Amino acid sequence: GLVVRLRLGATSLAFVSCHLAAHSHMLSRRNHNCSELLRETASALGPRHLTAAAQFDHVFWLGDLNYRTDLNAAAAAAGEEAPFPTDEEHHGQVLRLVEQGDWGALLGADQLAASRAAGEAFVGFEEGPIAFAPTFKVERSSELVYQQKRIPSYCDRVLWKSAAGLRGAVSQTSLAALPRVSTSDHKPVVATFSLTPSEALRGTMQEVRSGGSRGSRGSSRKSSLFGNVSSSFAAGSASFTGSRAYASLDVVRPTVRIRGLSASELVDMDYTGGCDPYCVVSANPYELLYCAAHEHVLKKGEAAASTVKHGQDCTWPDDEVPLLRLRGVRTAALPHTTLLLAVLDKDNVILGKDDPVGVVQVPLRPVGWSQDSDLPPSFEVEFDEPLVQGMASTDLKSGRPLGRLRGTLSIATTAEAIEEALAEARADGAGEKARTVKLGASAFERRWRCC
Repeated sequence: GLVVRLRLGATSLAFVSCHLAAHSHMLSRRNHNCSELLRETASALGPRHLTAAAQFDHVFWLGDLNYRTDLNAAAAAAGEEAPFPTDEEHHGQVLRLVEQGDWGALLGADQLAASRAAGEAFVGFEEGPIAFAPTFKVERSSELVYQQKRIPSYCDRVLWKSAAGLRGAVSQTSLAALPRVSTSDHKPVVATFSLTPSEALRGTMQEVRSGGSRGSRGSSRKSSLFGNVSSSFAAGSASFTGSRAYASLDVVRPTVRIRGLSASELVDMDYTGGCDPYCVVSANPYELLYCAAHEHVLKKGEAAASTVKHGQDCTWPDDEVPLLRLRGVRTAALPHTTLLLAVLDKDNVILGKDDPVGVVQVPLRPVGWSQDSDLPPSFEVEFDEPLVQGMASTDLKSGRPLGRLRGTLSIATTAEAIEEALAEARADGAGEKARTVKLGASAFERRWRCC
């Protein structure tokens, strides 16, 4: 497989092209191929615990994915006996469905759809409606003629995934096969998309001089995300460095407080069973968190056992979770950002690498928020989500779910609300015992040194 990353203005994109394992009985190998591709490219793209499926605004996945049509497996999943005991009968029934144009019945027996439903691959990805015949395996001709030795299948696919705060920014405008192309035993598939660009990370000097895009309704997708604020930043306004005085922007530094953070049903990661979890908090855009490393690492709470066995919960006490401050951000742009909470298993072997367990993405906006509404001065976002590692929420070896992460985000967005949130946090002792460290230090022991 191949992963290509690029930036289109302020929009971060990744494109994954791959050719997965062939043959109908190799479904498990195909799912492993996807996880392997993401795992082996993660460190070359960014933080090792965040794969291409989690660290970009949008990722597009395309290629000969080789997922097959399997009517017998679909029947077995429904608790029925296999209706087609021979390949000839199976092939004949699939051909009849093709002739009838019953795409729904064919896609109901699609291995990729079954893998998504089971949490084994492409969790969180989207795919447009397929309204054409299977593209494999065909004769090399300008007509659609299927070879007898393979079951007609939708092997050639295009899927995409957006960060939680940017869902809806990508829409598919077309998806079609090209049946007259005769250069392969596959018919090619073409997809087109419309993409709303992400906000710029920095306001331009022209925007600063003119006061920027100040509207909070409808214009938020056009405004820049961050104001270029100096260290003398005051909530509700921004002063800019330089010899000239520039207009103020509606820029604040919101607070994000994480309460009741806990993980449950964590999959066994250690050789002897259990898991030694800790949590890494980062964001999309990556620079959104106002700290040198743009990440916070939360060591496991002392109240939990040293190793969490399967079925036990791991809880991070509120006084061990730091109060997060965001960079100067325009209030109207905040709903398009995402908090990333990754759970990792600490490897107690000297010089060993800690293993990612999974990631949860939480958009920084109220439930039910729409583009035409203003953000309230303060709001809460409750989350209780399955952990997703790469593109799977299930451990491909054991078949168990990776676990769940739950908690509540309390977010303050205006100057007055921020002051109240800070006062409440001080009174509650929030983060007093927080132990945040910088990832990626050269020496192993520095990974656990408190800042």
